[in-house]
Amino acid sequence: MAKRMIEKHKKATRIFHWLHLITFIIMLWTGLSLFYPLMNAMSFPFGSLRNAAFVHKYLGFFYLLLPLLYAVFNLKLFSGFIKLISTFTPEDKKWMKVFGGYLSPIIKAKEIPPQGKINAGQKLLGWIIIIFSLCLGFTGSMMFFYASFPGYLIQIAIIIHVFCGTFLGSAIIVHFYLGAINPSSRKELGTMLGNGLIDEEYVMKHNALWYEELKK
Repeated sequence: MAKRMIEKHKKATRIFHWLHLITFIIMLWTGLSLFYPLMNAMSFPFGSLRNAAFVHKYLGFFYLLLPLLYAVFNLKLFSGFIKLISTFTPEDKKWMKVFGGYLSPIIKAKEIPPQGKINAGQKLLGWIIIIFSLCLGFTGSMMFFYASFPGYLIQIAIIIHVFCGTFLGSAIIVHFYLGAINPSSRKELGTMLGNGLIDEEYVMKHNALWYEELKK
């Protein structure tokens, strides 16, 4: 008997997700080659550090423009997402206390609190991406127009920019592991690929509160 499938992410969301992710990966790659001397060799695919810097600078504008375009043309989806990640329930707080069971047996969890369409960790990641991306955009713009600012402010901007980029890159790596590799949650990758569907059994287990909403 075929499993019943449930759509988790719309086509527009999936396209935006991958465009934004690929853009970020290229920017992270070029950024690491520029700001960490031991990683200068990572600029090799671009021909030189100068070329890597050029790609990094101008791709940054595209990285900031993508969410704006997504919001304008998919306002209902965008506002729904913001509302979703802004709503932290008592169950979300309980989920965070045990880290969703992902750190077992370091942090033991007798049971995993039921979650909505996205879990508390994904909500937190959503805000991390938004806040750190805005910081990257602001500090990156300062560096782009460096002649308009005092030197000491540019130095501060560079430090913040490197920290935010490195931290966000680390967060994305953890997100990739949980969504694509971890045995208990790797089915999430399928929701952002192909038709965006996931089987009902998985939803019942990992997104019980959302499943109850769907049945109404």
